[in-house]
Amino acid sequence: MRTEFGYAWGKLYLAVLAMATSTAPLPQRVAEAFRMHLSSLGRQNLPALAYERLAAVRVKLLAMPQDGDDDLTLNPDALSSKEAAALAEEICSLYDEMARNDARDRAASQA
Repeated sequence: MRTEFGYAWGKLYLAVLAMATSTAPLPQRVAEAFRMHLSSLGRQNLPALAYERLAAVRVKLLAMPQDGDDDLTLNPDALSSKEAAALAEEICSLYDEMARNDARDRAASQA
């Protein structure tokens, strides 16, 4: 795996693991996994399409706070269980995509 994408693969793995092992309700698991493991990922860490997919997850998780300040925050309370499930599936799909790309790269380099 290219080094810059290896960081993203590790962060996606940790996010999937966090969502799978937490006992919190799904919206909180998704928001916490994103906050702890995925919020630091940028364009330099992911292939372009994967970055766009992660950016779409970010947009769905961000909400304007009720206290009127200008900071965007992650708001798991704004997610329904169905929306949280869709975001969890997207995060798992991104992890799968990165793992498959790594396997394909490794096979090609050994051929």
